[in-house]
Amino acid sequence: MTTRLAVALATIAMMGVAPGCTVFPDHEPPRVMDIPTPGLSAQDGASTLDKTVRIDTPQATEPFDSSRILTKPAPHEYQIYGDVRWRDTAPVLVREILIGALRQDGRFQGVVNETSPTGSDVTLISDLYGFHSQPGDSGIQVIVSLYAQLMDNRSRTTVCTKNFRVTTDAEGTDIDQVVKAFGHGSEELSQQMLGWLSECLDP
Repeated sequence: MTTRLAVALATIAMMGVAPGCTVFPDHEPPRVMDIPTPGLSAQDGASTLDKTVRIDTPQATEPFDSSRILTKPAPHEYQIYGDVRWRDTAPVLVREILIGALRQDGRFQGVVNETSPTGSDVTLISDLYGFHSQPGDSGIQVIVSLYAQLMDNRSRTTVCTKNFRVTTDAEGTDIDQVVKAFGHGSEELSQQMLGWLSECLDP
């Protein structure tokens, strides 16, 4: 065996035991995490809107269009939490969270997704460009950033637009605490979205 080949094989072997690096995938499946459903309920005194809202799955590019749980330790770098993932992609999770919150709130006649054959009056179109944790002033914080556009389905015109950015502090650095912070951030996003939709449709 040549010296060069021996060095190459030794390097590969070391990669296999280095922390955070694996040559072969683990035999055990990763943990699959869900985001706690926002605990919203019908608001007393809120105006009932005779509208059916369609919530499209947010558009997203890599790395957000995946089921990996992301962190951003530096301004220009994303990393993933190892051995854990979301139960679905981040855009699908955000869509389901918003649909669930709007249905629980009860002020709309109907709330559907883009695959429903039911007709709708308006469509919420959005771009997800932040769904990660990052270092904050007092520890780890979760960022959820969404650009939303409400479209009238009959005229195909834009009714309202808004840029949402929610920041939530995690109680610690453990992945379960980070996931919990994603739940709080999603609840805050849902609350802000409800208020914004109501103002757009019932000014």
